[in-house]
Amino acid sequence: MKIHQAFAVKFNYDIYFTENMFSNNGRIFSEIFKDKNSKIMVFIDSGVADKHTGIVKQISAWFKKNQERGAYISPVRVPGGERCKCDRKTQRIIGDSLRIHGLDRHSFVIIIGGGAVLDTVGYIASITHRGIRQVRIPTTVLSQCDSGVGVKTGINYYNTKNYFGTFTPPYAVINDFRFIRSLGVRDVLSGVAEAFKVAIIKDKTFLNFLARNGSALKKQNAKAIKKMISHSAELHADHIAKGDDPFEMGSARPLDFGHWSGHYIETLTGYTLKHGESVVLGLMIDMIIARELKLVTVREFNKVLEGLKAWDFKLWHPILEKREKNGKLSIANGLEEFRQHIGGELNLVMPDGLGKSCLLKSISAEQIETAVKEMKNENTK
Repeated sequence: MKIHQAFAVKFNYDIYFTENMFSNNGRIFSEIFKDKNSKIMVFIDSGVADKHTGIVKQISAWFKKNQERGAYISPVRVPGGERCKCDRKTQRIIGDSLRIHGLDRHSFVIIIGGGAVLDTVGYIASITHRGIRQVRIPTTVLSQCDSGVGVKTGINYYNTKNYFGTFTPPYAVINDFRFIRSLGVRDVLSGVAEAFKVAIIKDKTFLNFLARNGSALKKQNAKAIKKMISHSAELHADHIAKGDDPFEMGSARPLDFGHWSGHYIETLTGYTLKHGESVVLGLMIDMIIARELKLVTVREFNKVLEGLKAWDFKLWHPILEKREKNGKLSIANGLEEFRQHIGGELNLVMPDGLGKSCLLKSISAEQIETAVKEMKNENTK
């Protein structure tokens, strides 16, 4: 006897772009929250709470004025940065808060913060009662460009980035550009790195825009940054919706160009490098290998290189030279870790020209050595 079971589940969510989510009497909140019986709890990155002291008061005031939109619960502060993805105490506090206040699958968590906070709170919420609805409010360029609009959550374990995680689509995402105005250069660049990543493999026109507008964007030209964030978010969201594998059931990760080494570099540095800073190093390794394999021309390679330089990205770090006892470069271990993370065969996303991508099944230790050597030589010029 055999029963063949098959069914499909449809997901949909809105991604809002705004200058102030409370404008027009909180129209965005009115569209999202509609059930007076639902509980709503805010988790906020402590750094964001300190820098934007009025945000929690605004949310509290809105729900006090609109009690028919749900039962509001006092917010919980969460330490920001990669620390929260590694800190078991923080993760326990998040879980305890959800339990103590009795949030269920008809409740909401509003998560305000950078990608690490979105990941951590999102993961705990996604495994609580098999899923509490999440409204994400990303506050960094990186999270507004990339992770905040996607479907992944995760925490770090066993010294491995995102070892535990889920695929959990948000209920809604609010990209409020006012958070971007107070960010430092490193935080802006971290998000730009992901924009370069998706542009190199998906959108040559967007790559041209990034390469040409480094000066304006570095100065945090508001119009240019908004365009960069909104288009990058659109490319990431479009891939999730139309890439035929939103929950990554296969062994390819089309949006993980530069990430097999980027994630490992981040871990090797003890997260002193930001995610985007590590990814840029990973992009350079893969671009050099792609050039040597003639997947991109020398001219295309130079276009990316000069574009990254125009942004003043640091394209070298001493950790790249770290070696194991057998003499092998430590970052080469990132290949096997990445294979385990994706499952099955190793499939590495590489550019196929600019604006398109292809898959590689392997990269040799010699190719990695060559790339690292060239990056060091370029750094000493």
